Parts: sequence; structure tokens; C-alpha cells
Amino acid sequence: MSDETPLSVYTKACKDEGVKTPNPELVKFFTEHDNFDAIEEIDLSNNYVGNRGILAVLAVVEHSPNFRFLNISDQKLYNSDLSEDSVKGNATIDRLIAVLKVHPSVTGLDISRNPIADYAGRALLSLAEINPRICRVELNDTRVNFQLRQQIHQKCKENTGNLWNEQAGGAEEEAGDNAFGEGPQWVPAQRAQADLTALGAGRARRQTVRVEGIDPEKAKNYVAPVHAKSEEDMDMIVSLLNQNVLFSFLTKKEMRTVAGAMYKEEFKKDDNIIEFGDKECNKLYIIQIGRADIIKEGQSVFIKTEGTAVGELELMYDTPAVATVKVLTDELVAWVLDRDTYRNLVMGTAIRRRETYVSMLEKVPFLESLDNYERMQVADALSSDEWVEGDYIIHYDDEGEWLYIIIEGDVKVVGRDDDGNDKDVCTFSKGDHFGELEFLNNHRCVADVIATTNVTTAKLNRRHFEMCMGPVMDLLQRNSSSEKYEYYQSILSKKKDTRATSAEAAGDDEL
Repeated sequence: MSDETPLSVYTKACKDEGVKTPNPELVKFFTEHDNFDAIEEIDLSNNYVGNRGILAVLAVVEHSPNFRFLNISDQKLYNSDLSEDSVKGNATIDRLIAVLKVHPSVTGLDISRNPIADYAGRALLSLAEINPRICRVELNDTRVNFQLRQQIHQKCKENTGNLWNEQAGGAEEEAGDNAFGEGPQWVPAQRAQADLTALGAGRARRQTVRVEGIDPEKAKNYVAPVHAKSEEDMDMIVSLLNQNVLFSFLTKKEMRTVAGAMYKEEFKKDDNIIEFGDKECNKLYIIQIGRADIIKEGQSVFIKTEGTAVGELELMYDTPAVATVKVLTDELVAWVLDRDTYRNLVMGTAIRRRETYVSMLEKVPFLESLDNYERMQVADALSSDEWVEGDYIIHYDDEGEWLYIIIEGDVKVVGRDDDGNDKDVCTFSKGDHFGELEFLNNHRCVADVIATTNVTTAKLNRRHFEMCMGPVMDLLQRNSSSEKYEYYQSILSKKKDTRATSAEAAGDDEL
């Protein structure tokens, strides 16, 4: 019998892959979870380990028979050649695909905010085609082209439907089934089942899904209820909300508003939190203590544990409950949010945020020629970030492809003098914007931008802007009256003249 544990496999893999120091958070996690069967998810989105570190983590994933979801966003994964026709890859991407395509229980992967290109996109499409349990591949803020992302999304959608039909029909796999494609199959004694009640995880068999109308004006002015609770409870609820996709777009302040509106409910063993078919089910429950069984058609399909939620579909849509949720432990404590509060809070937040963004975009000089509709399109493409004092929002000599608008807080700009020493340039505060010169010219950053207080920014990526508005230089041509951009207009004109002259010279040579 093997004496291997998750920690021993991880530390050995770190040594083999050249990781100088095993990640302390992962060491702690693998120490607490000393059984491979207990490891179902690894989230590295807030824990940078890099390419070699991911290779070490994959060694543990290989050994974990019930593993379901891997989040390796923000890890600086890349293609060695970023061109669209690249056939060169990255060893980490290749290893990732090799492990997941034959894994018997994995269902999802988040590889967002990594500079991967079409090589990785083609590999991920192959993964979804080979492993029919792959139901979710997140590729936000990557260089994978739109068509490839759509193909991956469509394949994941097909896999989700097929998985639903397989489990709903009670189909049993025959011995020797080669469902996972190439090579020998490793099938654990107990195969983890997909959570078919989670948002986006399954395809419920119902005729219609209706969403009740919401009054935008009411939502914008909505005042959320406040249920008394300790500061410790508030922090705990916020930490639980942070793990749920329904609230992932909220800022810390907005998250605390939602937490304040939640109230506690306690259940005993065998209580039904939700009953299948209940038409009055309109609450979200986030479990703080205890476990619950998801029961569909008399069969247990998934176990909900601490930190997970039930009732997401029912919260968002006016639809009967898709499953029964039954308490397994002696007690279960959950924090509850009702549908009316959720919808008004979420929609109100979205409306107020858009109005704020639109108002601030009006003050960005190179966007001044946009009409109201175009400005709203750009506002919808903005994403929010939060920074604490001392954080570097922009690093000197980084690739410059983001425009930042300050929603709250102050920053300072630190450039370089002729000797390469730091030099304070200026400060910016609420309503100001920075990064636009690099954004416009697509060159590397010429200064550091550092938060001097807690800062909230809205940011816009050059590629996202061009997807909804067209090339930035085309927009600048509409701003010919702006003296600030006269220089850029002249450069653009010179480039066109140079190209025309070169073309004429090439034609003369051919003659």
C-alpha cells in the first residue's frame, strides 16, 4: 500500500519541477487534507504559484479521484509564441491538458487572465471534446480568439446536457467504457458526481423559465434591509459570498451591504431546506455549518458542504425548485437572502455603477466624441478593481494595455529621471484617469502608479474597447479638434504617408 499523501506528492513534485520553495498556503491545505479522496477543488486565483508551481499542483490532481474544479487564473501562463498561427506551446498548458483529458471526475477549469493565445485555445477545445465531463472552461481576459472561445463554450454546454441526461436517466457505465478518450482509464472506486443544482452546472427539464420584471428606478433607489449581526459574522458572510459566482462582480463595500441584508436560519437533521417542486422557493441559502444532500428523483446527486450555496436557480428565476435539499448533519446553519432583496440590490448596483462609469467616461478626453449609446457600451466593458495603500496599479516598463479611471481614492505617479532614479511626477484622485497614453499607443509603461490610499478603479482593456468600438486610432481621427491629440494625428498621418511611399517604390522596382 502506498504511503503517499497529497503533501508528499506536492513537495516531491516541487523538487522535480524546480520550485525553490513550496507554496506555504498549499502546504497548509495539503496538510489539512491528507487524503486524496477529500480534495475536490483547488483555487489559485489569489495565490500566485507560476508555471512550475502549477505543474506541482497537477501531480496532486492526478492522484485525487474526486477532484472537480481547478482555478489557475492570474498565473501568467503564456504561449512561447503569441501569434495566431502558433504551433509552439507551453509545457504547463500541455501537461494540464494531458492530466485533465483522462481524469475521471474533473468538470471545470478557470484559466482566465493569463496571456495564453490560440495554441492553448485549440488544446482546451480538444480537452472538452475528449473528456465529456468538462462542463466549464473560463477564458476571460485571454488572447484566445472569439471563435475558439465560442466553440469551447458550445462544447461545454453539450457536455453539460449529456451529463445531465446520463445522471437523470440513471445510466450506468459498462466495464471497459472508454468515455474519457485516449489511453488507459483510471476509474476511482467512487466517482464524484456533478453538482447539477449549481448555477450553470446542469440543464433542468422544464418548459419555461420566467424572470419577473424589476422597476429600474425602484432598484436604483432601493435601500437594503439590515439584520443585526456581529462584526465577526459580517466578515464570515463576506468570505462566503466571495466564493459564490452570483456576487463575484461586487466590490467589498457592496458585498458588505449584501451581507448586512442576510439573516440566519438553523435546521436540524433530516429537515428539508428546499423541497422539489416548491413554487414558493425564493431564497438563497449559504451554508456556514453543516452539510446537505441534493436529492433528485429519489437519488442523492451531490453533497453541499460549508461555504457552498443552495437555491441559486430559484433565487434568480421564477421557477419551481429543481431538487430537494435535505440536512445530513445534526445541525445546519445557513445565511439567507430573499429574491426581492437580491434582485433589487444587484440591479440597483448595476444601474448606479453604469451611471457612475458613464459620467466619468465623459471626462476622458480621447472618448469625448462618443455619443451616449457608445459611452454606455464602453461603460459595460469596464471592470472594477480594489487596491490598498502601497499597491502598484501600474509597474514601470510593463506592457501598457489598460486605461484606469479612479472611482475612489488617490494615487501617485513615479517616473524615472535621466539617471534612472525614481522621480515623483504627479498625483491623481477621484474622477481622474491614467494609463491612456500606453493604451492609445500600445507601448510599455513609462512610470509606476502607486495607491496612496485605499483605491477603487474601473479599468478598460484596449482589446475589449476595440471589440465594441473599433480600433482606438480610428476613434482618434474623430477627435481632430482636440489639441491634446494633435501630435498623435500627425504621427498617424506620417505612418500612412510612409506606407504609401513604400508601396509606390515597390511598384517602381517591379517595373
